[in-house]
Amino acid sequence: MGMEKMGKLVSVIVPIYNVEKYIHKAIDSILEQTYKNIEIILVDDGSPDNCPGICDEYAVKDKRVKVIHQKNMGVVVARNKGVLLSKGDYIGFVDPDDWIDMKMMETMITIAEKNYSDIVICDYKTFDNYSEGRGEIHEQKLNNDWSIEKFRDEFLLDHYPNFLCNKIFNRKLFENLFCPSNITLEDLYICAELFARSSKVFYVAQPFYCYRIHASFANTIQKIRRKYGLFMAWREHERVCEAYGYKNPLEYSRLRAQKAAISLLVINEATDYLSSEQKEDAEAYLQKDDKALNGLPLKHQLQWWTYKNMRPVCKIFGKISIFFDKLKQLKYKK
Repeated sequence: MGMEKMGKLVSVIVPIYNVEKYIHKAIDSILEQTYKNIEIILVDDGSPDNCPGICDEYAVKDKRVKVIHQKNMGVVVARNKGVLLSKGDYIGFVDPDDWIDMKMMETMITIAEKNYSDIVICDYKTFDNYSEGRGEIHEQKLNNDWSIEKFRDEFLLDHYPNFLCNKIFNRKLFENLFCPSNITLEDLYICAELFARSSKVFYVAQPFYCYRIHASFANTIQKIRRKYGLFMAWREHERVCEAYGYKNPLEYSRLRAQKAAISLLVINEATDYLSSEQKEDAEAYLQKDDKALNGLPLKHQLQWWTYKNMRPVCKIFGKISIFFDKLKQLKYKK
């Protein structure tokens, strides 16, 4: 692609922490794109390994690479910083242990421009951590004849994965939009507002994004962090649906937030992980409208009643939940 045909600038943001084993493949896959008008923003999140030096070496080799060094503040802050400092007309994200097909940006930017799309979505492949062979293709089979309302509802209803990395976004969608730093499921959290702000979405049936799956044996702390992340993300979906008047996904988002909040409080009785502010936040959310809890499954209604009226029993529920989760993890390890 000659300079005279250079299209819109795309900013690719890569948050980096403790991934020196994988970082070369990730960065090289972006630099080797057939689409050349790219700025690569590497956000070194206080990485304790050799990643800071590796990032600086890439910046010396290629002027398209920009490096930000910051103390460790987490992936959310790193991505926020990358978005803030980006200059692209479009924004994309690549995780530092993944990689992308060399034609991803050229294909998706061309489609975005041709169809005036605010979000372009592609399929993705998953790879075992120890193998970079063929990978498993995940086809989403979205329909480009769908209205923007249908596209939006499908993602707000969680029928398709709310990932950031298999999408490119018009930068206007990020105006004054920042994910809170304490969010643990930032993709799910922020996608609600991004889809709400979009006027056109387009799907490319090509598995351009390559996602590396690491063996994950979640401990109790990780489980409760995930529950808290789900609660925060689905409450944000509920807020977005109320703010924009999306009736179809509103009840679903509220139900998911309620279930996550109850599970969170029950497990916390056995772990005491949550801060008093987080605990009070979840309690206040559930107490604001008791009638709204009537649509919950019986299991969650029982847990919530027990939490309010028989707290010692609730602690037992929490311990049972943790016990079965550990059994599940042992099964995965075998």
